[in-house]
Amino acid sequence: MSTKLLQLRYLVPVFLGLLSACGGGGGGGGSPPASPGTIQFAETSYDVVEGANVNVIVTRSGGNGGVATADYATSDETAVSGSDYPATSGTITYPNQTGGNQTISIFITDDSTAEGPESLTLTLSNVSTATPGANSTVTINIIDNDTAAVSAFGAITELNSATVNGIRYNTDATTVEANGLPANVADLKLGQIVAIEGEVNFSDATGRADAIGYTASVIGPAENIDATLKRLIVMGQTVLTNADTVFDSSIDPDTFAGLTLAATTQISGFRNDAGEIIATRIEPDTTSSDVQLVGTVAGLDLANMLFSVDRLTVDYSGATVIDLPMGMPADGLLVIVRGSLTNGILAVDAIASIDNLAATPGERGHLGGLITRFVSAADFDLNGFPITTNASTHFVNGAVGDLQANAEITIDGEISAGGDTVLANQVTIGRPVNDRTGLTFDFENFTNISVFGLSRVTVTQGPNYSIEVSAISDAVNDVQVTQSGDTVSFNLNNTQLLNAVVTMPVLNQIDVGANALANVTLKNFDQLQLTANLGGVSFLRGESLLISDLTATVSGVSLLDFGGILPIGNANIDVSGVSQARLNMEVGSTLAGSVNTGQGTGVSTLFYYGTNVDLNVTTDTLSRVIRLGDTKP
Repeated sequence: MSTKLLQLRYLVPVFLGLLSACGGGGGGGGSPPASPGTIQFAETSYDVVEGANVNVIVTRSGGNGGVATADYATSDETAVSGSDYPATSGTITYPNQTGGNQTISIFITDDSTAEGPESLTLTLSNVSTATPGANSTVTINIIDNDTAAVSAFGAITELNSATVNGIRYNTDATTVEANGLPANVADLKLGQIVAIEGEVNFSDATGRADAIGYTASVIGPAENIDATLKRLIVMGQTVLTNADTVFDSSIDPDTFAGLTLAATTQISGFRNDAGEIIATRIEPDTTSSDVQLVGTVAGLDLANMLFSVDRLTVDYSGATVIDLPMGMPADGLLVIVRGSLTNGILAVDAIASIDNLAATPGERGHLGGLITRFVSAADFDLNGFPITTNASTHFVNGAVGDLQANAEITIDGEISAGGDTVLANQVTIGRPVNDRTGLTFDFENFTNISVFGLSRVTVTQGPNYSIEVSAISDAVNDVQVTQSGDTVSFNLNNTQLLNAVVTMPVLNQIDVGANALANVTLKNFDQLQLTANLGGVSFLRGESLLISDLTATVSGVSLLDFGGILPIGNANIDVSGVSQARLNMEVGSTLAGSVNTGQGTGVSTLFYYGTNVDLNVTTDTLSRVIRLGDTKP
C-alpha cells in the first residue's frame, strides 16, 4: 500500500468526525434552522376614549428564527391626524431568537368638540424575514368624551333614572309626557318606547334627559289571542311577542297566559316591515277614555275622509284636531289617531303626524329599533326614520351584511341639515335576522291556492307559472308545498314564517285554512270570477284587481280588503266570527250574502263602497253592513 493511500485512509475519518462535530454532513444529527414565524396584530380593533393612549399589540408567533422587521403607519378614516391624533409611523424589530408581543402606543387628543365616534387605522407593511399574518390592519375607534345634544328613541331597559339604548339618562329635572298628557318620571315603565331630548356622554354611557315622551303604539280591545304563536289582535293590529316582551305585573300571571279577550290593552312596540307590532311592553289600560293608534296611512279615501291602518278602518271626518302636513293625511304618512270605536270603525277626534325623532339638525341621533324598510346600506328606515351609512360607518357585533329588513339595531349618528335623515357613524347589531333559504317549485297548470300556518303569500297574474318560497334555514325541512290536481298548497309545520311569491295565469279560488295566521296579497288579476275563503286569523288584500263576480266567506278573525280595487261586478259574501270585509262595488251591481257573529265571540262587519247597489245581505243583532261611500273608480 502506497504512502498516499495510507494518508487518505487516515484523513477521511478525521474530516468526517470534525464535520459531524460542527453539525454538518447533510443527514447527520444537527437541528434545522428555526422558523421565522408570523408577524401580525393581536386584535382587529381597539376602542379608546379621547385623552388616553391606545396600546396596540403586535405579535410574532410560530417561530423566532432570524431578525424580523415590520413597518407600521396610521391613516385617517373619520378621525383626522393632527387634530384627533398624531400621525404615527415606525418599524418594529424582533432580534434573532425573539418572539412574543411588542406595543405601539398612540395618544388620542382630548379636544373640546362634541362629535360622533371616529376611527383611524394602523397598518403593518414591508414585513421582512417573517411571514405577514392575516391581521395586518387594525381599526382604532375613538369614543368622544364631550357632552353632546342628543335626540334618542328606544325602549326603556332599566329604571332608576331611565336607560335607553345603553345610555343611563338622569331624570332629576325631566319633563315627561305620556300619550299626549303631562306625566311624571314615576309613570315611566320598563319596555316603554320613548323619545328623549337631552345630552349624552358616550365615554361613560350617561346622559341627561330634558324631556321624555311616551306614546303607546295601540290602546284598544284585544280581539284575538293565539296562545300557540304568542300573538294577538288588538283593534285590528297584529301584535307579536317574544322573550323580551315585558308584561305588566298587574296581568295575572304576568305572562302571555294572563291576557284576556275584550280587555282594553296598551301596547308599546316597534313595527316590522309587514306592519306588525313587535311588543316591548303589554299592560292593561283602565284609565284611557279614548282608543289610540300609531300607524301608517294606507288606502286613503279623501272623498269620504277614510283610510286604514292594518286591519282597522279609520274615519277622520269628525276630527276636531288635525295636525298634518298640508292639513290632510297621505298614504305612507305615520300618524297618531285618538277617538272611539263605532261600528268597527275608529272615529277620530284628533289626528296628527308623528315623528319618532324630534330631530334637531346637526345634533346626535341615538336610535334603537327595527329596520322597517331596506333598499341598501345607504338607504333604509329605522322605525320609519331614514338612515344612511357610508364607508366610514363602524359596525359593532356584526357587519354591513347584517343590515336587512326586521334586523334589530342601534345607531349613533348625526342628524342631517334638513333634519330628515341620520348619517350613522356607528351601527350596533342587536338581533340579526335569521338566515333564510329559498326554494323553487316547478308546478304548472294550477288554478287554486290553499294557505295554512304562519304564511305571507303574494300572488300575481302573469303568463307563466312560478313559485318561490323562503323560510329560515333551520325550518326549511318543514316546508310543505304540494300540488294536488289544480290546487297548490302552502304550509310550514313550524311556528316560523313562510314567505311565498307565486305567478300564475288564472286564479279561480284561494283558501286560507282555519288554523292559518296568514297575510295574502293578490296583484294585477283581471278575470271574470274569483272564490275566496278565509279562516283563522288571516288578511287578504287586493291590488289592481278587476273581478266581475266574487264569491267569498270570511270567518274567524279575518279581513278581506277589496275596498281599493276596481269595482266588482257582483258579489256573494258571508262574513262571520270577528271578521270584516271591505268591497268596492260597481254602480248598479248586486251585493248578497250574510253577516253574523257565527262563533258568538264578537261583531262582524261588511263595509262597502257602492252607488245604486242592489243590497241583499242579512245580519244578526251584533253584525252590521256599512256603506262607506259611492263607487270608487
